[in-house]
Amino acid sequence: MRQYDSYRASQPAYVHGSAAPDLRRQGNPDVNVMPGRRNGVNHAGVPESIFGVVGVVFAVAIVIAIFACARVLLSAASVTTTIATDELSTQIANERTLGNDLEVQQSQLSNSTHIRSAAEGLGMAAPAATESIELGADVVATDASGNLSLSGSLSSMASQG
Repeated sequence: MRQYDSYRASQPAYVHGSAAPDLRRQGNPDVNVMPGRRNGVNHAGVPESIFGVVGVVFAVAIVIAIFACARVLLSAASVTTTIATDELSTQIANERTLGNDLEVQQSQLSNSTHIRSAAEGLGMAAPAATESIELGADVVATDASGNLSLSGSLSSMASQG
């Protein structure tokens, strides 16, 4: 038995601080090296050809994964484009319907028969006679900057009589 083994047996399991014993070994470690040769049995590892096959399998798997990811991305883009196209088609159909409704409303509002019936419903009637009034030249005058000029308008009115 070594000297520190007997010391250790009498001490608690964990000793910390300055009271801990110095357990460094004195001299050489307990390792023995025996020179010799290997037996005739060949303990060869994995053949080198297996590494090549495994590398090729991994490369093929990576290529397949890349193609699968590309296919998924293209499918997702196709679905997104189809959804956007359907939304645009729906919007176009709605706008065409609205345009047709506006055309019908415009033709109805411009129809003279409809205008007469709407006017009669409001208590309006066509005049018995019509007269026209001819207005003379405009008496409103403006200055050089385009603003209305009261004094210019008064002088213009006085000159027309």
